[in-house]
This record gives sequence, structure tokens and C-alpha cells, in this order.
Amino acid sequence: MLRDVRIEADSAVIAWTDGHQVTVPLLWLRDHCPCPKCLHPETRQRLSDTVAFDEALAAHRISIAANAPELEIEWAGDDAHVSSFDSAWLRDATRLTPAPAPEPFLWDAARLAGIPGGAVPHVAYDALMAPGDCGDRVLKDWLEQIERFGFAFVEGTPATPEATQAVARRAAYIRETIFGGYYDFTANMEHKDTAYTSMAIGPHTDGTYSFDAPGYQMFHCLGLDCVGGDSVLVDGFEIAAIMRREMPDLYRVLTEVEVTGQYIDHEKGIHLMAKRPVLRLDSAGRLVQVSFNHLDRAPLFLPEFELKAFYRAYGAFARLANDRRLQYRRRLEPGALVLFDNWRLLHARDAYQGYRRLAGAYLNKEDVESRLRVLRLREKELAAAA
Repeated sequence: MLRDVRIEADSAVIAWTDGHQVTVPLLWLRDHCPCPKCLHPETRQRLSDTVAFDEALAAHRISIAANAPELEIEWAGDDAHVSSFDSAWLRDATRLTPAPAPEPFLWDAARLAGIPGGAVPHVAYDALMAPGDCGDRVLKDWLEQIERFGFAFVEGTPATPEATQAVARRAAYIRETIFGGYYDFTANMEHKDTAYTSMAIGPHTDGTYSFDAPGYQMFHCLGLDCVGGDSVLVDGFEIAAIMRREMPDLYRVLTEVEVTGQYIDHEKGIHLMAKRPVLRLDSAGRLVQVSFNHLDRAPLFLPEFELKAFYRAYGAFARLANDRRLQYRRRLEPGALVLFDNWRLLHARDAYQGYRRLAGAYLNKEDVESRLRVLRLREKELAAAA
């Protein structure tokens, strides 16, 4: 709750009962007025013109109301406009740094095996697809497991294309790519990609040739009659943590050198190219994306010293990715479905002989995060109403 508010010059000083205090320019408060004249009640889009606001904006009155919304400001001017703010919203909106995201669980084979109960992250298909609040709670649990571990299975999924697409759409809409939306493939070379063969594929992330690589990827086994073909997942954030701790110079190289990925199929008129570092950091230096695909890497040339440093760093990353102690391995049987974070985890496949039919889809990063954000909000609303 609010304890005190006052105007100093062209700002408002706002204090909460727990001692938290911020100084907010009046222009910011006018810009964020939540009344129906300034913010559309349904679209939540601004209706006011911030550019037209006068920097010499003044307020007649600022006060704490007895009930929510707690903060009221009466602005100077002919229309005597009043803005009312909820104190909890105001506190969240005026954070200088965003609320910390849940800490990811960085894993290797031993740490995964040590999870209580010995089970890898998963939910049951029937529970996930249940209607109403019950199914939504399981969906939230599934997405939160993926947020924490980078992946989670849906056990007991029917081995059908319809079930694959239903689970994908439970999380978000399916992303269209050069492979279509929903994809369903065997070793038939339908596309010029090693995934459409029975060859081994080393640890990699998908979409290094896309400006916006798919945020999440789904695999679902629809048929299996083969020898080999085990699937592999590797925590790229764990590899980065090892390199940052044990070989910081090589870690820095992978955060600075931009690597170009490409996909070539000239017969279909396709030549995609994009570039970014193997380890992409945000403005605060936090790792946000791993982008590693040896198969799709385009030619790279740098001055001799930089090129040699890059090969040392890239090779160190590759050796860690191929270290079985860092890998989770599982043979996907019909009905096994997994969704994983393609900005964090690398995936791979052992070579196989025989028949293997896999289905899947790509989902956008922002869409899955949006779904989880809304599920968390609904949970809070249900808890408040209880």
C-alpha cells in the first residue's frame, strides 16, 4: 500500500508502506494514465498522444485514495483530467530492472538423474488436454517445466498427426517455415536437410539461418521399426556456464564473433542466411540464446589471429556438446512427445537402420511465453477470488 505521495518540481515522489520509494516524472504518469479516455478498456492500447504532452506539465493535486485505485492525480488544465493508479501496478511498472525471471535448472546427465523420483520433466497427455481449469493447470505446469529445464515430455500421446498438432496448439499456434507448419517425415529426402536421412546428426540448434530462430521445437514419434536412432538433448546454457567458468577467453569469443548460418535449396528458390554469435547476450550480459549448427554454418573468414581463436572456441563448445556426460538420451517410441527450448537446448540423433517416422512443429518464443504469462495471471485471479 501507499504511505506518502508528494510533488517535487516536475516529478512525483511515491512511497510505499514497506519503505520502497520512487521518483517518477509527471510526464510519465500522464503518459500512463489508465482511464478510458487515455487507454482503450478492451484493446489496452493508448488513445492519448504522448508526443503532444508538454514537459511543463503540472498537477493541481496528488493524493492517496482510501480504496483502490490508490493514487489520484488531478492535472492542471482546462479539462481538469484525473488519473487514478493502482499501487501494485505502479510499483511493478516503475521498476528500474524487471522482476527476475525464474532461475533455470542447468543440467547434465547426472543432475537430471538426480531429480527427485528419477523422472525427467513430463505431464500426462489426458491431463494436459482436459478442458477447463484442470487442463490449464497442467498446461501451466508443463510450460513451467520447459521454462526451468528447457524441455518436458507429454507421455501417453496418441501416435497420430492429429494428436501432435493438438498438443502444439495447446501451447501456441504453429509456426510456418520452409518445411511447412506441422511436419511429418521419414528418411525420404523431401527437403535438402540431413534430418530427412537416416544419418547421425550432431548436437545443434535449428534455424541458425533465420533472423528469428524458432523458439521451441516439438518432436513426436509416430512409427518406429529400426535399429539405432536415439534422440539426444544437451543443455546449451550449461555448456556456456562451463566455458564462462573454465575458459572465459573462449567464452568471450563465442559472444562476439557472428556466425552465418545458411539453408540452400536453389531448385525451390531458397537460400536463407542469417548471422549472430553462438552465445547471444542481452544488454545486461545475460545469456539469452545459443545458436550452434555445424551443418548449416556458412564460410567464415577473419583475420588470422581472430580466426584461430574462433576455431578454438567453437571446437571447445562442440566437444562439450558431444560429451555424453552432458547429454540426455532417449529412444523415442511411438507416442513419445517432447517440446524443448530451441534457444537453449541442442538436439541430436544417432544414425539408424530401418523405419522411423517423426512428426513435429515449431513454435515462436513470444507466443509460448505469452501463453504462460496469461496462465499465471489467471491463477492469481482464481486464487484472489477463492
